[in-house]
Amino acid sequence: MGNNPDWIFHRDDRPSEAEVMPRLIAEFPGFHARWEKHLESWQGEPAGNYNDIAQFVHFVVKELYPTGKTADLQHAFDLVEQWLVNGNQNLRDLIVIGFLEDLQNVASWQEFGREVFIPFLGPQSHQAWNEIERTWASKTSLMEVIRAERKRPDSD
Repeated sequence: MGNNPDWIFHRDDRPSEAEVMPRLIAEFPGFHARWEKHLESWQGEPAGNYNDIAQFVHFVVKELYPTGKTADLQHAFDLVEQWLVNGNQNLRDLIVIGFLEDLQNVASWQEFGREVFIPFLGPQSHQAWNEIERTWASKTSLMEVIRAERKRPDSD
């Protein structure tokens, strides 16, 4: 062991954010048209994971729910739950902030509102959903949320 550096490598075999969009594209054929339009608008440049998953949020809110595709909705939320339970931290952040928080925001502008999605939530996603609601309670802007988070004693 004389020539080996004293490096410690941590391998994380848990699901990562890199698998999200390929899986959603593969498992939701109705999402393809929206996805292709999204790719075109970015002209070959990466849009980023949060912009990408926002497209799926719009698909869920504006296409799956209004057309009554409850089996597809449940499948989407089952994937979300699976990723929250088994995913690495980046994936969990993407699901909570990129999917669940966006879903609440986008759905809140629809006639049916965001509450219609609560029955589809699993235990972990329901917990995250409630935390998002607590975070935004009595706040009207992202800046208010950021200020409140900076004041919390457990913030880094």
